[in-house]
Amino acid sequence: MSSDSLVRPGLTTPFTGSLPEIKLRLRKKVPKLTANDVRRARIPYYEAIASELYEAGYVHAAFLLLHLIEYEDGYVGRTSYAAVESRRLRNDEQLLNYLGDALAAAEGWKTRQQYEREVAELLAIARHFGPDPEKRWLVGQFFRIALDRCADCSPRERVRAQSMVRYYYGKFLIDQRRHLEAMKLLEQADGDLEHACPGVRDGWSTLEEDGEPLSIAINTLLFVSNRSLAEEMANSPTWMVEQYVRDAHMAALKTRKASIIAQSYQAYGEFLCAKGCLEESLEMYRNALQQAELDGELPDLAVSVALAQAKSYHLLGQTVKREAMLARVDRMTKPTENSLSRAHYLLTAATLQQQDAKEDPLKMTALLQSLQQAASVFEQFRQRDKSLEARCLEGLLRAEPLFTEYATLVPAAISTSDEALYRVIDQVGF
Repeated sequence: MSSDSLVRPGLTTPFTGSLPEIKLRLRKKVPKLTANDVRRARIPYYEAIASELYEAGYVHAAFLLLHLIEYEDGYVGRTSYAAVESRRLRNDEQLLNYLGDALAAAEGWKTRQQYEREVAELLAIARHFGPDPEKRWLVGQFFRIALDRCADCSPRERVRAQSMVRYYYGKFLIDQRRHLEAMKLLEQADGDLEHACPGVRDGWSTLEEDGEPLSIAINTLLFVSNRSLAEEMANSPTWMVEQYVRDAHMAALKTRKASIIAQSYQAYGEFLCAKGCLEESLEMYRNALQQAELDGELPDLAVSVALAQAKSYHLLGQTVKREAMLARVDRMTKPTENSLSRAHYLLTAATLQQQDAKEDPLKMTALLQSLQQAASVFEQFRQRDKSLEARCLEGLLRAEPLFTEYATLVPAAISTSDEALYRVIDQVGF
């Protein structure tokens, strides 16, 4: 990666390769900014310089950044209390001390031609700064530099190193909601791993203490990125959304995780249901329910899938199967009356069974009570939209039998007086 491809905020002249000249250039530039500008732009300055100096091969690159902070502290006016400024300076010194040590270590591995260790050191720097939202630019730079340095690794190590960097870079991009960029990176990593020797590939894991196999981790993120893209592209042409749904599903199957596979089957089923392919959606829901029950620790997901399956049966006019599925969900959620799963069941059952209940006053009374309970539970969990949905359905069902009487009495009342109209409203009850 050339220094020209790195973003260098605040630097207006090309990199000359001379440490003193860089210091002089920045010393001239900093005093021209206001104090607030310097504080706000400080971190991008130092991050940019760290990237280009390291790339140019300077051993003590990080010390330049320390000089800049010392210069700023001595010559730039204060913008807040002295204690705050002192803390800022200490924090910057910690940042630069870490960068100095880490870059020196990476450069040492490069000098000894142990390139895979150099890449590992660069990746560690990116991961070190990852949790800090103020270091996002710096994190991206080090991910890209690490990916570029994979080129010098041996063929076998290159696949592992590139896939590892792409995995963590993709994870970082997903956190930034840059799902398309993440998906492209992760697809490259997955493709490289597929061509690697299975015996070797299966031994590669992520870097966490309880790391999972690298291939499974990559496909887990591929599922997340493709599913998010499908949601973001919901208003796009159907074929485009289906491509992301299908790719997410293929990635989910590769994870061999029951929870991920169940979610994928459900999402695919919901897409097919919205598309009008009801029989196909039912097949997806059956597979999703099987996976959710196989996991054994996903009761909420199992309930969600079963309710989706009941809706498809309803749309197909298969009342017996719909009722059987609702009865199954009733048994699943009965022990937890005040849970969200129970509330979703009560609302869904009322929505699907309202036509049948209109013919039986006892059923209607029970249905209205169920809607009241569902609304109450949704309110407890601060799900206002669902609570409102339950309340509105309850109100409509209560008012519907009175509409005929209302329509009969209103015209005469309107022609009489406002008081007569109000009496009709009071009499009807809404």
